[in-house]
Amino acid sequence: MREQLRIAAGEPLGYGQTAIAFRGAAIEARLYAEDPANDFLPVTGTLAAFEPAGAPAVRWDSGVTTGSVVGTRFDPMLAKVIAHAPTRSEAAGRLALALERLHLGGMVTNRDFLAAILRSPAVAAGDTTTDFIERTRPAPALQVSD
Repeated sequence: MREQLRIAAGEPLGYGQTAIAFRGAAIEARLYAEDPANDFLPVTGTLAAFEPAGAPAVRWDSGVTTGSVVGTRFDPMLAKVIAHAPTRSEAAGRLALALERLHLGGMVTNRDFLAAILRSPAVAAGDTTTDFIERTRPAPALQVSD
């Protein structure tokens, strides 16, 4: 915040690029009640289960629980899930595993689609661009609700 105020006042940054150290990689995925097989259209219903696994350790930012109703009055985002690891490939794998281990039921989501993307060789190589989905066509396994 201090640096933002300094820049807004016309002052230079208080440090240079060489003062910034990288400590691994972080990747975020947004879990939605949407159907990837139907042009990612939103899905409504009641979550019969929503229980993140204890491992791997990732950050779950979510406002839903088992029994939550996903309707049409709000965005169908169920959670933002963030993984951090020493490398991009490890972070992607950790995030995919966390999504796969999520006990989730009652409605279709983009979970398996996200896991397929995170496990693709293109993501591990950092080859992600705005045409990624069209270019790589990740194919998740069929999701079965509990």
